[in-house]
Amino acid sequence: MTNQNGQPTSSGTLYIGSYGTAEEPTIHVCTFNSKTGELDVIQRVSGLENASYLTLHPSGGRLYAASETEATGGENGGSVASFEIDVSTGQLSITGNRFLTHGAHPCYISTDEEGKVLFAANYTGGNVALLPIAANGELATASSVQQHTGELGPNAARQDAPHAHCIVPLDHSPFVCAVDLGIDAVVTYRFDAGQGTLAPHGISKVHRGAGPRHLIFHPELRAGYVMNELDSTITVLKVDAEQGVLTAGQSISALPADYDGYNDAADIHLGVSGRYLYSTNRGHNSIAVFAVDQQNGELSLIQHIDCGGDSPRNFAISPDGGHLLVAHQKTGNIAVFTVDEESGLLSKTDASLQLTSPVCIKFAKS
Repeated sequence: MTNQNGQPTSSGTLYIGSYGTAEEPTIHVCTFNSKTGELDVIQRVSGLENASYLTLHPSGGRLYAASETEATGGENGGSVASFEIDVSTGQLSITGNRFLTHGAHPCYISTDEEGKVLFAANYTGGNVALLPIAANGELATASSVQQHTGELGPNAARQDAPHAHCIVPLDHSPFVCAVDLGIDAVVTYRFDAGQGTLAPHGISKVHRGAGPRHLIFHPELRAGYVMNELDSTITVLKVDAEQGVLTAGQSISALPADYDGYNDAADIHLGVSGRYLYSTNRGHNSIAVFAVDQQNGELSLIQHIDCGGDSPRNFAISPDGGHLLVAHQKTGNIAVFTVDEESGLLSKTDASLQLTSPVCIKFAKS
C-alpha cells in the first residue's frame, strides 16, 4: 500500500459509509497506518444515497452497502448494493448489482458465516429480509421478508411501531437474531440458506423502554450484548445456541452515575481479546469501556473517555486490536484511539480524518 504521496505505509484498508445524496461520495476507501494512526482517502465512491451501513463478504471480495431510503416511485423501500473489491488495492468497482430490501430505511446488514445469504434490518419498515448471495458474491432478489409485531414500548415518540435496527447471525447455529427498538425485543429466526427462507423461532424481551439498537455475541462465552439506545444501558444475554434461546440477564448503564443530560446510545463491539467491551454515547459524547467476566460474561465499567467529536454513531476496532476508530455523524470527523492490550483502556491520538456525515466503518478482511 502507498499513501496519497506514493510513499509506502504499514497500512490496512477500511471503508467508511456516510449519509449524502447519490451525487455525493457516500463511500470512502481509506488506508490506515497502524504505526501512526493516520488515515488517507484513496477512493471516493458516489452513486448510492445514504450508505449508512456496510458489511463484507466472508471471502473479503465484496462490499455490501445499505442505502437507507424510504419507499419512492412505487418501489418498496431501501436497497442494498454490491461492490467488487480489488484485493491488491482495496478499491471498489461498481457492479450495478443492487436489490430492494422491501422495507423503508434499511440501517443494518450482515451475512451468514459462509456468505450464502445477506440479512437486512429495515428500521422504518419494522421488518427484516433475506437476500441470497451467488457463488460470485452477487446479490439476488429478497426471497424472504418477515414483519415484526408485538407490544410497543412506552416511549411514544420512538416506539410508535416496530423498528428493526440490527440483524446478526448466531455463530455456529442455524439462527439469526434481529433487534427491534420499537417492541423492546430480540426476535430470533431459523434461516435456511439453501431455500432462502427465514422462519420465526422465538422472541426475547429486554426491559420496557430500553429501545434495543445493536447486538453482538461473544466468540467464546455463551453471552450476547444488546446496546439499548433509549435508556443507554447494555443488557447481557445468556445464549443457548443449540436451541436458539436468548435470556436477558445483567443490565448496566453506559453512562456515568452523575450524568443527567440527554443521551442515546449508539454502537457496541468487543475487543479482539474478548476481555473488554466498548460502546458509544451520543449526547454525553463518550466511549464507555467495560471489562468482561470470562466466566459468566457480565460487565463492569472501567473507563469513560471523550469520543473526540459530536454524535459517535459507529466505531470499529482494527484487526490487530491496537486501535479504535470512531465515526462522528454531526462533526464529520473520524477520531483515532489506541487500545491498551492488557488493560483495555483507550487513549486519544492526534490522528483524524474529516468527511461529511460518516456513520459506518468497516476494516477490510486481512
